[in-house]
Amino acid sequence: MASNRNSAGTSTEYVIDIREIDEQHERIFDILDRIETVAEDLYRPLDDDEVDDALDIMGELRECAREHFGTEEGYMEEADYPALDDHRAAHEKFIDDLIRMEGELLNGSSVPPVKIHAFLAESCREHILSMDSPFGDFYNKIKK
Repeated sequence: MASNRNSAGTSTEYVIDIREIDEQHERIFDILDRIETVAEDLYRPLDDDEVDDALDIMGELRECAREHFGTEEGYMEEADYPALDDHRAAHEKFIDDLIRMEGELLNGSSVPPVKIHAFLAESCREHILSMDSPFGDFYNKIKK
Protein backbone atom coordinates (compact mmCIF):
# COMPACT_ATOMS: atom_id res chain seq x y z
CA MET A 1 0.00 0.00 0.00
CA ALA A 2 2.50 2.60 1.13
CA SER A 3 5.77 3.61 -0.45
CA ASN A 4 8.57 5.91 0.63
CA ARG A 5 6.62 8.95 -0.43
CA ASN A 6 7.16 11.40 2.39
CA SER A 7 9.93 12.43 4.72
CA ALA A 8 8.04 11.34 7.82
CA GLY A 9 8.87 7.80 6.91
CA THR A 10 5.75 6.26 5.44
CA SER A 11 6.88 2.96 3.97
CA THR A 12 5.86 -0.66 4.02
CA GLU A 13 7.66 -0.87 7.35
CA TYR A 14 4.80 1.18 8.81
CA VAL A 15 1.94 -0.79 7.26
CA ILE A 16 -0.04 -2.82 9.79
CA ASP A 17 -2.40 -4.41 7.22
CA ILE A 18 -5.56 -2.79 8.50
CA ARG A 19 -6.50 -0.65 5.53
CA GLU A 20 -8.40 2.11 7.33
CA ILE A 21 -5.64 2.58 9.90
CA ASP A 22 -2.89 2.47 7.26
CA GLU A 23 -4.70 5.17 5.26
CA GLN A 24 -5.02 7.32 8.37
CA HIS A 25 -1.30 6.89 9.08
CA GLU A 26 -0.60 8.15 5.55
CA ARG A 27 -2.79 11.20 6.19
CA ILE A 28 -1.02 11.94 9.48
CA PHE A 29 2.40 11.77 7.80
CA ASP A 30 1.17 13.98 4.95
CA ILE A 31 0.00 16.63 7.44
CA LEU A 32 3.29 16.34 9.33
CA ASP A 33 5.24 17.01 6.14
CA ARG A 34 3.41 20.31 5.69
CA ILE A 35 5.10 21.62 8.85
CA GLU A 36 8.31 21.74 6.85
CA THR A 37 6.70 24.06 4.30
CA VAL A 38 5.98 26.97 6.66
CA ALA A 39 9.45 28.51 6.30
CA GLU A 40 12.15 28.57 3.65
CA ASP A 41 14.84 28.01 6.30
CA LEU A 42 13.82 25.03 8.41
CA TYR A 43 16.56 25.72 10.96
CA ARG A 44 15.66 29.24 12.03
CA PRO A 45 12.92 30.18 14.48
CA LEU A 46 9.56 30.98 12.92
CA ASP A 47 8.30 34.54 12.49
CA ASP A 48 4.75 35.46 13.55
CA ASP A 49 3.10 34.58 10.22
CA GLU A 50 4.97 31.29 10.08
CA VAL A 51 3.94 30.49 13.66
CA ASP A 52 0.31 31.03 12.64
CA ASP A 53 0.77 28.67 9.69
CA ALA A 54 2.48 26.06 11.88
CA LEU A 55 -0.29 26.30 14.47
CA ASP A 56 -2.93 25.80 11.78
CA ILE A 57 -1.17 22.66 10.59
CA MET A 58 -0.65 21.40 14.14
CA GLY A 59 -4.35 21.96 14.87
CA GLU A 60 -5.26 19.95 11.79
CA LEU A 61 -2.83 17.24 12.90
CA ARG A 62 -4.38 17.18 16.38
CA GLU A 63 -7.89 16.73 14.99
CA CYS A 64 -6.76 14.08 12.50
CA ALA A 65 -4.88 12.24 15.26
CA ARG A 66 -7.90 12.31 17.56
CA GLU A 67 -10.08 10.84 14.82
CA HIS A 68 -7.43 8.24 14.03
CA PHE A 69 -6.98 7.28 17.67
CA GLY A 70 -10.73 6.80 18.03
CA THR A 71 -10.76 4.54 14.98
CA GLU A 72 -7.77 2.57 16.19
CA GLU A 73 -9.18 2.14 19.68
CA GLY A 74 -12.47 0.98 18.14
CA TYR A 75 -10.65 -1.80 16.32
CA MET A 76 -8.89 -2.69 19.56
CA GLU A 77 -12.13 -2.84 21.52
CA GLU A 78 -13.68 -5.01 18.81
CA ALA A 79 -10.71 -7.39 19.02
CA ASP A 80 -10.62 -7.31 22.84
CA TYR A 81 -6.97 -6.27 22.57
CA PRO A 82 -5.21 -6.80 25.91
CA ALA A 83 -2.90 -3.77 25.53
CA LEU A 84 -5.71 -1.29 24.83
CA ASP A 85 -5.15 0.70 28.04
CA ASP A 86 -1.44 1.17 27.29
CA HIS A 87 -2.28 2.15 23.74
CA ARG A 88 -4.88 4.65 24.92
CA ALA A 89 -2.33 6.18 27.31
CA ALA A 90 0.17 6.56 24.45
CA HIS A 91 -2.49 8.29 22.36
CA GLU A 92 -3.24 10.71 25.20
CA LYS A 93 0.48 11.45 25.61
CA PHE A 94 0.84 12.26 21.90
CA ILE A 95 -2.09 14.69 22.04
CA ASP A 96 -0.71 16.23 25.26
CA ASP A 97 2.74 16.65 23.66
CA LEU A 98 1.20 18.24 20.58
CA ILE A 99 -0.86 20.66 22.68
CA ARG A 100 2.25 21.51 24.73
CA MET A 101 4.18 22.30 21.54
CA GLU A 102 1.31 24.47 20.29
CA GLY A 103 1.36 26.31 23.63
CA GLU A 104 5.11 26.87 23.39
CA LEU A 105 4.69 28.43 19.95
CA LEU A 106 1.80 30.59 21.16
CA ASN A 107 3.94 31.79 24.07
CA GLY A 108 6.74 32.93 21.79
CA SER A 109 9.09 29.97 22.01
CA SER A 110 11.49 30.06 19.10
CA VAL A 111 11.33 26.53 17.78
CA PRO A 112 12.47 25.91 14.22
CA PRO A 113 10.11 23.82 12.08
CA VAL A 114 12.71 21.09 11.63
CA LYS A 115 12.57 20.39 15.39
CA ILE A 116 8.77 20.36 15.46
CA HIS A 117 8.64 17.98 12.52
CA ALA A 118 11.41 15.73 13.84
CA PHE A 119 9.81 15.34 17.26
CA LEU A 120 6.31 14.63 15.96
CA ALA A 121 7.43 12.37 13.09
CA GLU A 122 9.66 10.33 15.39
CA SER A 123 6.82 10.01 17.91
CA CYS A 124 4.56 8.68 15.15
CA ARG A 125 7.16 6.30 13.74
CA GLU A 126 8.02 4.91 17.17
CA HIS A 127 4.34 4.49 18.06
CA ILE A 128 3.53 2.65 14.84
CA LEU A 129 6.51 0.31 15.14
CA SER A 130 6.27 -0.43 18.85
CA MET A 131 2.50 -0.38 19.41
CA ASP A 132 0.47 -0.39 16.19
CA SER A 133 2.44 -3.16 14.45
CA PRO A 134 1.92 -5.65 17.29
CA PHE A 135 -1.77 -4.75 17.28
CA GLY A 136 -1.94 -5.26 13.51
CA ASP A 137 -0.42 -8.72 13.93
CA PHE A 138 -2.89 -9.51 16.73
CA TYR A 139 -5.90 -8.22 14.80
CA ASN A 140 -5.03 -9.91 11.53
CA LYS A 141 -4.41 -13.22 13.30
CA ILE A 142 -7.83 -13.26 14.98
CA LYS A 143 -9.65 -12.04 11.86
CA LYS A 144 -8.38 -14.89 9.64
